Amino acid sequence: MFDAVLSGEKQYEIVRGDCRDVMREMTDGIADLLLTDPPYGLGLDTDYTRYGSKTSYKEIYGDRDIFDPPPDLFRTSHIQVIWGANNWPWALPVIVQAGWLCWDKRCSERADKVFGSPFELAWTNRQRFFKIYRIQHGGVINADWANQKRVHPTQKPIRLFTAILRQMTKPNDIIFDPFMGSGTTGVACIQTGRRFIGIEIDPHYCEIAEKRISEAAMQKPLL
Repeated sequence: MFDAVLSGEKQYEIVRGDCRDVMREMTDGIADLLLTDPPYGLGLDTDYTRYGSKTSYKEIYGDRDIFDPPPDLFRTSHIQVIWGANNWPWALPVIVQAGWLCWDKRCSERADKVFGSPFELAWTNRQRFFKIYRIQHGGVINADWANQKRVHPTQKPIRLFTAILRQMTKPNDIIFDPFMGSGTTGVACIQTGRRFIGIEIDPHYCEIAEKRISEAAMQKPLL
């Protein structure tokens, strides 16, 4: 299924489907890095008009259920970076001095007052890797482009993911995102010269991801 990406003949491959089914057929360590932002199981209210926003988003698939990470999630890559894993720590592999990434998305005490969490955490199996990324994002501030419309209720900024890729991988590495959402991981891969494999179960967001990634592929990589 991913032969063209693995051989370097193709920069990315997107699969529309349930990652639990797809990952069962994937080889151990097929990717250098797994970078993903799965549903947290918090039942997020994605109608942001309730909080003064002009935008209401489609509900996140599977977010109403307690997140139960598929066992294959931890074997398909050498290194994993999983956002929101602090919401289900009991399901993480036992690794001595496993690392954590912190995204400070307010960057000041004044901005901390903006609605929503001022920071987010990601778990990594890379031992003793502790890193803070200070990238302001929230409210009217978009870390990628001013006034850029977001297309997903929990969309991460491309700047955040490109920073992670540059620190944890090298050009031409294979990056895997089984909960692709709107495709931010894929866009970051294209911009930094990494190869990408993505899976998304929701047809609506899979279509958005395909469009964003294909558009990024037509641009000159930032590297």
